[in-house]
Amino acid sequence: MLKKFFYAIIVGALLSTAVSCSRQTGEPPEFTGFKTLCEATLEYAYVGEFSSGLAAVCEDGKWGYIDKTGELAIPCIFENALPFVDSAAIITVNSADVDRPYLQGLVGQDGEQLTLPEYDLIGEFKDGLAIVEKETKFGYVDTGGQLVVPCEYDAANEFSEGLAAVFKDSENMYGYIDNTGKMVIPFAYQYAYNFSEGLAAVGNNDKYGFIDAAGNVVIPLQYEYVSSFSDSLAVVASGELPKRKMGYIDKTGQETLPFEYNEAHDFRDGVALVTKEDDNDFCYIDKTGKVVARYRDYTTILDFNEGLAPVRKDGKWGFINTSGELAIKCVYEWVSENGFTDGLAMVKMDDKWGFIDKTGQEAVAIEYDVLYEYSDNLAVAVKERKFGLIDKAGLLIVPFEYDFIGYINEGTAIMKIGEKWGILELNP
Repeated sequence: MLKKFFYAIIVGALLSTAVSCSRQTGEPPEFTGFKTLCEATLEYAYVGEFSSGLAAVCEDGKWGYIDKTGELAIPCIFENALPFVDSAAIITVNSADVDRPYLQGLVGQDGEQLTLPEYDLIGEFKDGLAIVEKETKFGYVDTGGQLVVPCEYDAANEFSEGLAAVFKDSENMYGYIDNTGKMVIPFAYQYAYNFSEGLAAVGNNDKYGFIDAAGNVVIPLQYEYVSSFSDSLAVVASGELPKRKMGYIDKTGQETLPFEYNEAHDFRDGVALVTKEDDNDFCYIDKTGKVVARYRDYTTILDFNEGLAPVRKDGKWGFINTSGELAIKCVYEWVSENGFTDGLAMVKMDDKWGFIDKTGQEAVAIEYDVLYEYSDNLAVAVKERKFGLIDKAGLLIVPFEYDFIGYINEGTAIMKIGEKWGILELNP
């Protein structure tokens, strides 16, 4: 069932996450080096990653934005400021209204107000629209600040595959609207979920099924539980608790795996985590129901990604494939919980970090004191407490001269020397 959402803005958490997983696909570029766009002269409490050419900064508890030369483009006058999405950024200001002490709005890249700070919350943009809440009512704005869907709903979900589920107390039901606000699927369901792989789970009277984007009931509302479709299959449950059993169906509603599991999770990379009453042992199965790996055979099994999952046995880490075979021997002290991303996995051996490929060969030398996941085909590395950047071949792009490097985006990286911030241009 949909619930009203709340967005927590935790700046401290941003500082603890220097980089994110790589957002690039295909062959990585050949990096030629870097240059300093702005020396480490910026005296801000915080500098974030660049998006749409601007980065959020905090000074004396107030937030604004700088450009890539370090010049203040939008003054530090906000209580909070989030990264730009296209040409808009969410900002928070103080309000004189005791009942609504903080309000949010949108600003453009020139600092112009795209919307007045009149909303209690503005959500993340999806499909070009963001949910807004104003005095307990929900609507949607676009990145130009236009209120596309009026704040008239009592609950709303983000857009997915061009549609969003909305709820009205007067109807006591959910329906779906398109990105113009037009009601496409009328208020007819007590429960409604996001669309996934062309279908959405809906429910009435504690029975669940699936509809398509035209509102047609494709799979009857006959199950006591359903999950959204993932990897072309959905978990469904039949029977009353505590005897309820779970199985899997395809998009035609045909049962592909029988109702014999006590607990079942979505398929990913062709495998899913399940447990049965007869052995009460978690295991991974493939789409035929064959067990490919059992938890009891390892100390730990993490999620599959790109066909491999990290496993731990006898205090060492390795990787199994979706056939349950040990594809990479358990010889590492630690591995990234994300496993493989873009064909590489971060591993630790002899208290040093590097990357291996899917054959287990060392792709980037295991020689770094600290290492982070790739972002825009570059990884932050640390040696002797100094930060640098390496590419996917392990070549040093930015030398180990900085006290911090992170927030790689739009061909830039944020760095620090001492307590002062600066900006690097990558691959100039």
